[in-house]
Amino acid sequence: MLAVALVVGGVVGLVAVGAANVLGLGEETSTVEAEPSLHIPERTSGEDAEDDEGLTLADLNGGVDPTESDEGGGSGDDQAATEKKKDRKPKRPRSVISLSASPLDVSAMERIYLTGTFPGGEGASLQVQRLQGSWTDFPTSTSVSGGTFSTYVMTGQSGPNKFRVVDPATGKKSNPVTVRVR
Repeated sequence: MLAVALVVGGVVGLVAVGAANVLGLGEETSTVEAEPSLHIPERTSGEDAEDDEGLTLADLNGGVDPTESDEGGGSGDDQAATEKKKDRKPKRPRSVISLSASPLDVSAMERIYLTGTFPGGEGASLQVQRLQGSWTDFPTSTSVSGGTFSTYVMTGQSGPNKFRVVDPATGKKSNPVTVRVR
């Protein structure tokens, strides 16, 4: 009987040790350190660097910065901070027109879809232009809705064609996009 108890106890002990090894119990834990996967490029200075604040939360929220609030208990510190805000030059909303084209290589008279974003440009009418020595109005326009716009153009002019959109009311221009027409 003693022998049977020793055999059963040995089997139970081996099963427990095996389970502990499988689960990693009793081992030292090591932390895995991964290299950062997000790269933020350094800001370069340029002609507009002084005024360029980059894209802000206000740009994406109709000109209202959700981190700023005029609500408060009216304490002296809050009132002093509010007075300082009033003394500062108000920030102008940063609205950049961003344009992309698809496809970038087309046959003559094939549709070229122009899409983009214009935060803060709700309702603006944008004129499409093509570079022909100088920027010339193309017979297409589009309107901004929900901060985005889309239209298409067709051309038979072969070779590289550069397009952009302009807001005639403000003079703001998008980045140019190049489409190759075969």
